[in-house]
Amino acid sequence: MKIVAVGDGAVGKTSLIIVHYQHVFPFEYIPTILDIEMSTIVRNKKNIQYQLWDTAGAEDYDRLRPLAYPETDVFFLCYAIDSRTSFENITAKWIIEVRHHMPTTPIILVGTKEDLRHQPNVVSVQEAEQVAKQIGAYAHILCSSLNSYNINLLLSTALDISYQK
Repeated sequence: MKIVAVGDGAVGKTSLIIVHYQHVFPFEYIPTILDIEMSTIVRNKKNIQYQLWDTAGAEDYDRLRPLAYPETDVFFLCYAIDSRTSFENITAKWIIEVRHHMPTTPIILVGTKEDLRHQPNVVSVQEAEQVAKQIGAYAHILCSSLNSYNINLLLSTALDISYQK
């Protein structure tokens, strides 16, 4: 199973993947070009191999990034709840790019940095749910890499979606 995370730079895609695999939060920002993590999970007494692909969000990689898309089973469209620009780019950029290359691949809308919910001017849950519906996302999941909130739920949901296809 192949999962590809897309979204603006610095929204927390890499942190999410590092926390999932290493159980340690990376306090230093490290821009990504492309990183692939592979693992196996036991589900219903079966070993399921999966890959999490971390893509560059920077515009410099707009032509390179889609090369990672073929054979994707589920996309994570990521925005940071404390970045309205990253949220607006879900509809202005990311859904357009993903649907252009992979028109029928399931999507999960992922709100990162949920630990910052108490900050002013964050994207509301209602706004995000509305966008999730608008883009046809299978789910909208809020998570926090800092405290590992909903990281396992995110992967579990992706597995469920992939095996419903």
